[in-house]
Amino acid sequence: MPNKVNKGEWAELYVFLKALSEGKIYAADADLNKIPDLFYMILSAIKIENNVQKEYSRDEESGNIVLIEDNHEVLAVSISEFTKYAEHVIDSIQKGKGTFEIPLVEPFLKKINITKIKQSSDSKKDIVFKIHDDFTGAEPTIGFSVKSYVGSKPTLLNASGATKVTFDIEGKISQEFIKEINSIDSRDKIKDRIQKLDENGNSLIFRKATNSIFERNLQMIDYRLPEILGKLFMFSYFVKGKSIPKVVEYFCEKEVEDIKLIEYKIKDLLVAVALGMEPNSPWDGMEDANGGYIVVKDNGEILCYHIYDRNKLREYLYRNTKFDSPSSSRTGAGLIIESDGTLQFGLTIQIRF
Repeated sequence: MPNKVNKGEWAELYVFLKALSEGKIYAADADLNKIPDLFYMILSAIKIENNVQKEYSRDEESGNIVLIEDNHEVLAVSISEFTKYAEHVIDSIQKGKGTFEIPLVEPFLKKINITKIKQSSDSKKDIVFKIHDDFTGAEPTIGFSVKSYVGSKPTLLNASGATKVTFDIEGKISQEFIKEINSIDSRDKIKDRIQKLDENGNSLIFRKATNSIFERNLQMIDYRLPEILGKLFMFSYFVKGKSIPKVVEYFCEKEVEDIKLIEYKIKDLLVAVALGMEPNSPWDGMEDANGGYIVVKDNGEILCYHIYDRNKLREYLYRNTKFDSPSSSRTGAGLIIESDGTLQFGLTIQIRF
């Protein structure tokens, strides 16, 4: 059956083909610009299908990519073919919409024994490479997370029931006023509901991250982080553009917080989400994508933040992410409800580039 996946998943195949064909991935600075004299040599790519490990190894001497299974050479395909199909895949991604097939690439995938494009969905490792590490001289096999800007900017933290935060409503409030608040249906209805509560003398007091796993994952980074993140997201409705740095600045002014401390904690959060932490899966602080972060730019250029470039990755994520307002009808957020004998207001957090 032909592969029918979205742009992000096709981008993982593109990185696989392009990195093997070129034999290296250039590093990026904090503004996602290529650093011309810093790159990582790609020796091979690893895929696991049906519990079988497949290693696609570059052989510079023969000009081939060699597939090795169980320490045996299974086939050899010219590097030029990988180059050709990488170009076709990126062209198809740029033109495609939603989930789609790329019929022309299917015979090539069959030829190189690939039946499934997507890695396991419970892993942040979108792709695994063996690289030559100039820092140590070693040749480690490491996983990378892949994010693609082709067609549209990607999401870093997806909105779901697991990313919901709850606030208690402080102050007197009538049933009639609750109905009035919940019926607000303006373009900026969440912002307008929060504003209306404030005008009525009501305050939103952070209660908890609704999902206990997400709350604990955040506490692994910093015990106060659930509250900080919840408040930041609430304040984001009052910051034009909702960029993370601007929201942090606004939050620190309103709450009289140390901006350097808050910046540091949020950078830790962004890196954790990028490399390993999932809201609905217990997290032990380890980074699943232990190699780093690969970005596919809109023009098809692929750049990398190696784990050694952690500071560049922190700055890139911080400068280029923003809070996003997911559909409240989909998430059920932004309504006053009664729970545990108190009136509560929920918001669902999403962060994107």
